[in-house]
Amino acid sequence: MKTLKYFSFILFLVISFLSCKKESYVAKFDQSPQERMNAQMTLVSDALTGAPNGWIATLPTGLGGGYGFYMAFDKEQKVTMYADLTDASASTAASSQYRIRQDMGALLSFDTYTYISILNNPEPSAFGGNIREGFRSDIDFVFDRASGDSLVFIGKRYRQALILVKASAEQKAKYLNGDLKPAIDKLKQFFTNNPNAYFENGPLKVSVEPNGGNSLNAGKRITLTAITPDDAIITSSAKFAYTIDQMAILDSGLKFDGITFKRLAWKDANTLALYDSNGKEYILKNNPTPLLPLYKLWGSKYNGMLSDFKKINPGTSAKGAEILNFFHNNMQNGFTGFVFNYGRINFVWNTVNKRLNFNGFSSQNGGTSGWTTTSVYNYTVDASGVYTFTLNSSFSGGYVSKAMQPLHDFLLKNKVKFDYFVDGTTIYGQMSSVDDPTIVMTYVLQ
Repeated sequence: MKTLKYFSFILFLVISFLSCKKESYVAKFDQSPQERMNAQMTLVSDALTGAPNGWIATLPTGLGGGYGFYMAFDKEQKVTMYADLTDASASTAASSQYRIRQDMGALLSFDTYTYISILNNPEPSAFGGNIREGFRSDIDFVFDRASGDSLVFIGKRYRQALILVKASAEQKAKYLNGDLKPAIDKLKQFFTNNPNAYFENGPLKVSVEPNGGNSLNAGKRITLTAITPDDAIITSSAKFAYTIDQMAILDSGLKFDGITFKRLAWKDANTLALYDSNGKEYILKNNPTPLLPLYKLWGSKYNGMLSDFKKINPGTSAKGAEILNFFHNNMQNGFTGFVFNYGRINFVWNTVNKRLNFNGFSSQNGGTSGWTTTSVYNYTVDASGVYTFTLNSSFSGGYVSKAMQPLHDFLLKNKVKFDYFVDGTTIYGQMSSVDDPTIVMTYVLQ
């Protein structure tokens, strides 16, 4: 009897379940996608305008180094900005329009031309950027996240991180007082006064070389290099930006010998220190002579040297300029048999095979594309770093061998040495003749 009652109960439940009306499941959210987007845009706008002392911002570029900014946003969509690009941008405020709009997320757009726009300018004459790309730097940034007192945006096209950190009242006052340029000048002067700066890490003396220039290949980078006890060279570089109180190392920091370095800052009025990700302090000192001879760094820290079109770098002697100008000045006059509007000299080291490539590049479209003439030399180097070059293979390819001839002759007829030349915080490489010390040519290190 009990079994029959139990069976009847189960049958009732099954029939009741089958007779229920079938309904589709519809997920319920508190907000629609548009409402959520509007909320995020409001959050970003309120955060930007709600910082009473503005923001200290840093931005690495895709082709060049890193740059620092001070930004203050108001509710009328105006942003006031200082930047470490030039002396003028560091001491004079620029105002422009900004917008927060919807795109792939909440998008911060700098609508009118201002300091951050300069890095996006595709005209080389504006700031030295690449044709059509500038520094591969954006003016539109997608909001990524907020963390403590920081906002992180990602460039819409080139994917570089624009990081904004709330400024203090003291920092704001210094920016508005025009103190960024003196702060940058003081840091640069330290390395001018201490051209062989280094710090100690165990048995290593690690050289510290910031390049404060704006060149695409080498500017706004800091490089650490050391020679290990077994004579191996270790080196690493990272991009940096100047702020009112430090040199901020960008991206994920500078990784060297198992340590991640994050910034350089003053320990006191006259003592500069490097700080790692754990806050450990490394005091910078100065060696009487360069710790690392330039010739030992070919193929490791530096792959070569560059002389850009019609640019004679500081430290070049009159005779050296004559050799370089023979190449540059004979691009546009038909001397080579063709007329070009751009050309450059490039040396590339092959230390494995002990060869040096001398490349003469020429172009008829401002350097976007062109032709390369190459001559290759074998070399020997003595214990003091003096090079002797012999011809491996003469000019091939391209159209500018005639313009390259004086420099070609110099390499084959002179014993040559290489050394640093420091102009402010920009470090060049010098090629000079041992036989005739009045012949000196200064190049951008690559």
